[in-house]
Amino acid sequence: MVELGILLAAFGITLLELSEAGAVAMIYYGVYKGLKPLAYAIAGVLTVMVPTFLVGGYIAELPITYVLLVAAVILFYFGYKLLRSARRGFRKMRKNGGGEEEKEGLAVVYTVSVTESFEAALVLVALIPQSYSSTLLGASIASAVVALTAALKAQIMKIRLPHLKLVLSSLLFGLGTLWIMEVLVPVSDIILIPLFLIYLLINFFIAVKL
Repeated sequence: MVELGILLAAFGITLLELSEAGAVAMIYYGVYKGLKPLAYAIAGVLTVMVPTFLVGGYIAELPITYVLLVAAVILFYFGYKLLRSARRGFRKMRKNGGGEEEKEGLAVVYTVSVTESFEAALVLVALIPQSYSSTLLGASIASAVVALTAALKAQIMKIRLPHLKLVLSSLLFGLGTLWIMEVLVPVSDIILIPLFLIYLLINFFIAVKL
């Protein structure tokens, strides 16, 4: 039997996280003029979601402290990779006078899709023990957002890749820091906002000014 509350929670978190992956895929679609970025995005989502629902019941039994610490390390790693990529992108833009970006770095689409899916999975594994079928249904419906972003591709593709990477790296660093803080002391999720802004300023200086 479908539990509406679980379904809506799974739908909401998956929609929230995968919408970012879909936006990145469409930006790269504009650069590559082909479907390969969408294939990378789908592969990234499946890399996380398939194991999540295969072993989610067992993951939910792990202490949340360990889950948060491992997740924070992963986010810091991905954030660092994106920041390095953003720095290279800004350098090339300055060198080319703000011209067309090089067709490289499709792995970023995969990386972002994996990262966003992983963030959603952290919530999904907590919902699975309550209702596996409702969680799976909600996540499956929301996963269609990767295709739905095609309707907005004209607006989305105007975003420049280095700028997007800069923002994403700041968000990942902020989330990683938040999760480490949650392990150490009770904190509210609202602290993510100032953390994101602080990292955005730091990363902007590193990527653009240095």
